[in-house]
Amino acid sequence: MAKSDRTPVARFDVEEEWVSALPFDKLPKGITHLPLECVVYVPSTQGAHTIDAAEFAARRDEAADLLVSLFGGCRESLATGRYRADDGSIVSEDVAILTGFGDADDYERKRQEFLRWLIEKRDAWEQEALGFEFEGDLWYL
Repeated sequence: MAKSDRTPVARFDVEEEWVSALPFDKLPKGITHLPLECVVYVPSTQGAHTIDAAEFAARRDEAADLLVSLFGGCRESLATGRYRADDGSIVSEDVAILTGFGDADDYERKRQEFLRWLIEKRDAWEQEALGFEFEGDLWYL
């Protein structure tokens, strides 16, 4: 068998403290739980017009930078979003879905900054609304 270049994963010990939430019966030492999930939907449009790939990438990078600064990290997925236009037609567009996780104290300290950024970007990107999820609930700002 070939030798792996991967660094071994550090093992963790189990404390005697019981936790009620899955996935653990006992809380492993050295594990961090970040229970709050925040999702930002980054549009690929400026008003009604599709932006170029470089601008879309720059928006995604900017949103990722914010989530990393607020929460320490994020993940990004690309998807197709759809909505019904005023004329009744269904419009589809590329969107980036950026997800950050944090704890309640950290989020409480940073939520005003986060909200200001979301509203600023909604206006700068000329969006009727900007999608934001908090703990599975979708909000249109």
